[in-house]
Amino acid sequence: MGNFLDAPMTDKQTSTDEDSEKGFAYGVSAMQGWRAQMEDDHIHFLKLPKIPDLALFGVFDGHGGDMVAHHTAANFHKHLLQTNILRPKMSATEFPTEAKTAFETALMSLDDEMRHMEEVETGQDQSGSTSVMTLLSDTHIVCANTGDSRAVLSRNGVAVPLSFDHKPYDTKEKDRIENAGGHVKFNRVNGDLAVSRALGDFLYKRCETVPDELQAVTAFPEVITEERQVTDEFIVLACDGIWDVMSSQEVVDKVHDLLRTGPPPPPPVGSMEGEQRAVTAAPDREWNLGTISEVLIDHCLHLGSRDNMSVIILMLKPSLVPRP
Repeated sequence: MGNFLDAPMTDKQTSTDEDSEKGFAYGVSAMQGWRAQMEDDHIHFLKLPKIPDLALFGVFDGHGGDMVAHHTAANFHKHLLQTNILRPKMSATEFPTEAKTAFETALMSLDDEMRHMEEVETGQDQSGSTSVMTLLSDTHIVCANTGDSRAVLSRNGVAVPLSFDHKPYDTKEKDRIENAGGHVKFNRVNGDLAVSRALGDFLYKRCETVPDELQAVTAFPEVITEERQVTDEFIVLACDGIWDVMSSQEVVDKVHDLLRTGPPPPPPVGSMEGEQRAVTAAPDREWNLGTISEVLIDHCLHLGSRDNMSVIILMLKPSLVPRP
C-alpha cells in the first residue's frame, strides 16, 4: 500500500498535566494510524522556561520524514527564549505585539539552523513540517501558524479560528509562490507539496531574488491574537489528520459532548474492522483530557482519516476539567 499500512497502528502516546495557579489543564494524544511512519511531534509547557507566567503549546506535522518535526519540537522553545523579546510579567498592551515578533523571529531562526544541518546540506534529509503553536498570557492567546495544522478556540461553544490553513491555491499564497519562481499545479507547490508554508522543505527555498519569508514555501508564520474572555473554554491544536474529516465546529461540539456525557461504551466485539474500527478508551483508564483526546482520534479514524493524528486539548476553564 505504498506509504500506508495494511491495518492502522492504534497504540497512542498520551499524557496530561495541569497548573492550578493558572487554571490550565491539558491532555495530548498521538497515534500513527494508517501511515507507515509516525512523523508528528508536539510540545506542551504549562510554564515557559524562564518566563513561568507564559504557557506554550504546539503541534508539528512532519512530511517526507520526521527529522524537521522532531527537531522543531526539541528546539523551538530555545529559539523563542533566545530572541530576548519575551519577558516575565509583560503588560497586556505589549504582549501581543512582542509575542508576534518573537514567534516570527524564532521560527525563521530555527528554519535557518536546520538548513545548515549536515543531513540537509548533503540532501540526505528533505523533510518538512507544519507548525501551529499558541502562547498564552493571563490576558491573551497568540497563535502562530505555518501550514495546515490548525488551532481553534471554543468560546461559549462556538469555534473561534486561531489559525487559517496555508494552501498553495489560496490567492495570497499562490502569488508568493509564483513570485519566487514556483508554480501551482494540482493544487500543490510545483505539483508536489500540498502546503505553502512549512519548516524545512528546503528544495522550495532556493530563489535568490527574494528573502526567506517570501520563498515559494516559507516558515514565516501567520499570527492571530485573541484577547481572553470569561466565556473561553478550551483550545484544540491538531494536525490535518483531524481536520481532514472534521470541521472546527464539529471538533468543538465533539469535545463538548465528551466533557458532558463521559466515555463512550466500547463497540460490540467484532462489530468493526479495518477502516471502520474505533478503539475506545479502556474502561479502567481514568476519564481525563488525555482519554478525551484519544477518543477524538478514534472518532476521526472511524470517519476515515488515514493520516498520523496528534491532538492537544488545552482547558482554560477549570470547572470543565473531567475528574475521576
